[in-house]
This record gives sequence, C-alpha cells and structure tokens, in this order.
Amino acid sequence: MKIIKVNISGREYPVNVTPETAAAMKKAADMVNEQAQQFKSAYAISDPRDILAMCALQLAYQNLEYTQSYPDTIEDHLDAIESALDIKEHT
Repeated sequence: MKIIKVNISGREYPVNVTPETAAAMKKAADMVNEQAQQFKSAYAISDPRDILAMCALQLAYQNLEYTQSYPDTIEDHLDAIESALDIKEHT
C-alpha cells in the first residue's frame, strides 16, 4: 500500500492505494471534480459541501442502478452461452 494525494474540489486528500489501483483512484477523483463542476454550473450551487453531497448522491444512485442490473445481465449472458453450447442440466 502507498498513499497518494487526490484533489477534490480544490482540497487534497490522502488515499491509501495499491500500485494497481492508483491510476483508477486518480481517475475517480477527476470524475468527481467533473461532476461537481456540472452541478455547480447547472444549479448555481456555491457551497462545496452541497456540491459534493450532490455528487455523492448521484454516484451512489448510479452504483445502485448498476449493481441491481448487473446480476441479471450476467445471468442472461450465461443462459445465452448455455443455449449456444446446448448444455443440458444434469439432475
């Protein structure tokens, strides 16, 4: 593990990462900053805490949407593969 600093809304935060996840964490911080700028522009919100709260809500919602649909997608793909291979269940 190592500590990197990411900048979110003009403040630096130390984050523990592995070498494999450092780039993704920096990209995630960039995504938060981009979303924050969009909220700031669209809603004329000036308080950074309000902007970050809206970012957190949006990202949590997107994560919830993704996790709720992900298992169905995997199951659909497995069914399609089994059909293509004509795999029969053995009971």
